[in-house]
Amino acid sequence: MMNKLLLICFGLTCLNTFGQDTVKIKTALTPEQEAENAYNIGLEYMTKKDFNGAIENFSKAISLNPSFDKAYTNRGFARFENKGYDASILDFNKSIEIKSLNLDAFFGKAQSFYAMKKADSCLAYLNKVTLMDESYSKAFYLSGQIKFEAEQYKEAISDYNNAITSKADYAYAYNDRASAKKMLGDEVGAIADYEKAVALDPKLFFAYNNLGSCKRIKGDNLGAIVSYNSAISLKPDYYVAFNNRGVAKLNTNDFTGAISDFTTALRFKADYILAMNNMASVYIKKKDYKSSIDWTNKAIQADVKCGAAYLNRGIAKQMLNDEDGACTDWKKAVELGVAEGKNYSAGLCD
Repeated sequence: MMNKLLLICFGLTCLNTFGQDTVKIKTALTPEQEAENAYNIGLEYMTKKDFNGAIENFSKAISLNPSFDKAYTNRGFARFENKGYDASILDFNKSIEIKSLNLDAFFGKAQSFYAMKKADSCLAYLNKVTLMDESYSKAFYLSGQIKFEAEQYKEAISDYNNAITSKADYAYAYNDRASAKKMLGDEVGAIADYEKAVALDPKLFFAYNNLGSCKRIKGDNLGAIVSYNSAISLKPDYYVAFNNRGVAKLNTNDFTGAISDFTTALRFKADYILAMNNMASVYIKKKDYKSSIDWTNKAIQADVKCGAAYLNRGIAKQMLNDEDGACTDWKKAVELGVAEGKNYSAGLCD
């Protein structure tokens, strides 16, 4: 296009300027390109955990490209995060309809069924995933979780083994395999797995807590305290670890330290029955039986089915020469599944 010479004069001075007509550049995107842009924006919202924003953009991508299987899959995961499990399953189904071997969509369906407490359906889809890809570690891990919850600990360990085989640095799988080993009485194996978990991911505060509990079971209370310290340093409001550290301190006759930890646990969780009953145990050891009864009363008031609190209250009552009250509490403890109550009541309460 030719430039046009313009002459502009201001008073006695004339300036030469050049004017040019606007050139239009083609910037319109195809629907597929617009769909890709919306999809990418949706992924950004996912990383920010703004799932509503993600759903909105994935939906836009789908409206522009109805065969966009990845958009359906990721909208399914966004809906899953928003607890819209039925809607997420519909999206995963649509994605599978478009791309029959979409492993992520099959896994997404499994997760949704798990969240809906439909374990059988979840396992069925996890099996589909692992048959198609033996290296899909997340599927083995979730299968292990389901079996652990069903108290099928050996089967759970087998699944965790497969998860670790396909992903050698799977810290969560090591942690959960350790928990399954612990349930089978293999504390040595559990300790090794918990240590591997925290070595792979030093920020796994709950694995440090679990490691501490295993050490405590093995009688290593000082080692347990070190592990609980690590858990608490990572999560300062971790009331479970405070309670557990208190038990380890109680086992070493550090009554002051135990009371401090149980008090802190109750500060973070005021209705924490375990800490209340553990506080009662401290006062039994301190031979302050009235204070022990006060704490067991609090525990029972919080949960009338707390058998361990009835057991402790019975012990405290016996030490205060209230044998009838002690027998009543021990019998109640037995009714609630605390077999140790029989040991205290035998001979005295018959």
